Amino acid sequence: MANPAESAATFRRDIETAGANLKKETEAAAGRVGEEFQRAKENIADTASSARDDLSADLRKLSKDVANLKDTVTEMVKALGSDLGEAASGLGAEIASSAKDHAGSVVEELERVARRNPLAVVTGALCLGLVIGLLSGRR
Repeated sequence: MANPAESAATFRRDIETAGANLKKETEAAAGRVGEEFQRAKENIADTASSARDDLSADLRKLSKDVANLKDTVTEMVKALGSDLGEAASGLGAEIASSAKDHAGSVVEELERVARRNPLAVVTGALCLGLVIGLLSGRR
């Protein structure tokens, strides 16, 4: 049988060897974890940079699209304003023509009434003049 001192020394060497091996394995694992963390950090930085570049490009494109849309809307408003101006001009001409025709027919009707009954027209004009004179004289 083996000597207890030898057994204890052997056991101590085995423990020291196991401890040294455990320390090496731990240091190797820590190194691998550190490398993995470094790779993950680089991947995240690359992904963030790529996303930032993509977002920047998308924002530039959106800005150009908004500018083009603004120009398109401006052109449409100008065209619409021109069309409305032409329509209003034509409508104004029609209204003026209609008013002129209506005024002419009223004048013709007054001329006919005056020819048929001149005394009534003179009496009406006199009464109208008196009313206007009374109203303006009180002020």
